[in-house]
Amino acid sequence: MIDKNDKNKILMILLSIFIVFTILTSGNILKLNKEKDSTTIFSKISQIQELSVNKYYYTNVVSFKQNKKIKDLEIPFTQKSFLIKYDGIIRTGIDLNDVKIIENKNNKIKLKIKKAQILDHTIDEKSMYVYDEKTSLFNKLQIKDVFTEISKEKKSIEEKMIKEGFLEQSNKNTQKLLENILTGLGYENIEIIY
Repeated sequence: MIDKNDKNKILMILLSIFIVFTILTSGNILKLNKEKDSTTIFSKISQIQELSVNKYYYTNVVSFKQNKKIKDLEIPFTQKSFLIKYDGIIRTGIDLNDVKIIENKNNKIKLKIKKAQILDHTIDEKSMYVYDEKTSLFNKLQIKDVFTEISKEKKSIEEKMIKEGFLEQSNKNTQKLLENILTGLGYENIEIIY
């Protein structure tokens, strides 16, 4: 059986350990050991033949908040969230491998092309700014959460851009650009079909 004196000694030892640990972690005396290793798994250079005709620049803010729930009741101390701002660029145009020459006689040319599509959608990592980030003991914020939400937002922005007629404008710009190039090559009668 532990007497009162021994209990006090144990409490003092535990309290001393807690105080020492707090001082070490708050005073930057205890440092984290970080290791970084980056390895390229696969590398390939490929030739592209794309005609990029439009760029869509945007700035977006992603807000994410999640709690664990039992039915509709939120469990306390399980909220994780973040608020991130970033800039993105969407390029549209056509793949020149899909251009078919249907007729090419004298000064007349007829081309069949596919409609403009999204060629590339990138995020400028340098523009990313985290305004808020919260994690909980029972529901940790993970990198996967951030990537998943940004991917959803990219898809949403693409859908919005398409709905606003950006691809139709890209089709018009593609046709104008091809007509100007072909006129410069000496063609007088140019027909482009989709």
